[in-house]
Amino acid sequence: MTELDGLTTAKEREDRYRFFSGLCQKAPSDALINSIKDRSILSIFEDEGKGRAWEEMANFVASSSGINGLQNELAAEHTSLFVLPSSHLPHEAVYLDKDKRLGGKVTISVGQFYKKAGAEMLDSCIEMPDHIGMELEFMAFLCKRERELRESGDYAGLDNCILLQKEFLDEHLLMWVNQCCEKIIERAKYGFYKAVAYLVIDFMESEREYVAELYAESDTCYRMHDAAI
Repeated sequence: MTELDGLTTAKEREDRYRFFSGLCQKAPSDALINSIKDRSILSIFEDEGKGRAWEEMANFVASSSGINGLQNELAAEHTSLFVLPSSHLPHEAVYLDKDKRLGGKVTISVGQFYKKAGAEMLDSCIEMPDHIGMELEFMAFLCKRERELRESGDYAGLDNCILLQKEFLDEHLLMWVNQCCEKIIERAKYGFYKAVAYLVIDFMESEREYVAELYAESDTCYRMHDAAI
């Protein structure tokens, strides 16, 4: 991978994680509702190919004109799927803590990982650290950090950033995100959040492969670069 490829991919991944994080943490904005009404949201889903996510969103967009109070309906759906105390669905602890205890060991370990990486995400956020939106936002933070380290030529820092990405995916996000998305697909009334969940599943599978390859490269390529200096 060239440096330009690495920079471009890191920015694309950051944007994708931030997009998903925003959908999980906030009810649909006016701009998002407009993108449904003018069908432009389909272009985002089409970028990943016309698979199940695109088909679900296309069907929803086609039927959305018949939904009275579309924005209010999706806001209510967002609350039921992502906001406490309406649901405990979107938290890592629900899936990985044997007692399903929010704020317990699993939740604390996620917060500690953020601190280890130097992320100050919790200072201005009311969500618990193991909320799906927070974990996706953390990955966006790491992708942004990767891009900055590539730009500065800090290869030791880049190695560590890539390691953090792999560890967080392997030890946290990839351990439960698919189960969570499957629950969203099962429980959502409208196709909008079903489509988002399908897209997250597909994206995270691509991330599993990409970050593993990125880590393998960083373990050899960048150390060779340092040795040559």
